[in-house]
Amino acid sequence: MFRKIAWLILFLLCSNPSFAGELIGLEAAKYFDEGVKAQKGGELESAIISYHKVLVVDPNNRDWQKYIANNLGVIYAQEGGYRIAEDYFNKALTIDPLFNTAKLNLGFIYDKQRSELESIKYWLKVLNIDLGAIKPKELIVQEVPTEAQK
Repeated sequence: MFRKIAWLILFLLCSNPSFAGELIGLEAAKYFDEGVKAQKGGELESAIISYHKVLVVDPNNRDWQKYIANNLGVIYAQEGGYRIAEDYFNKALTIDPLFNTAKLNLGFIYDKQRSELESIKYWLKVLNIDLGAIKPKELIVQEVPTEAQK
């Protein structure tokens, strides 16, 4: 019986590659969900193992890679490993420079680890605030407001 099932699975995988892709995606999603649940429950080792399983099952999926890099960064940050966390957030941003979750988490790390000036410069960049556009271009002379003349 086992051989028949094995042959059937092999046949389905070989005859329908999209079916194999769907199975891989479902398996990866299952492990990822397990990792998130473990992480939120404080079971950090279990979360790390689940995240690594995702990468074994679906190693070329860039979305999984960025999500896992971000979540591993969160684990290290929560444990006080800010330098390693920063590396993971930067890895996620290397995969997807527009990944806002990693940008925000990196800002959190900068607030904890760097000078206030560096942190402010980072936040201005992340929030797309052009300091040059909002800074005064010349000195401002204060006149008496019309309300004060009454």
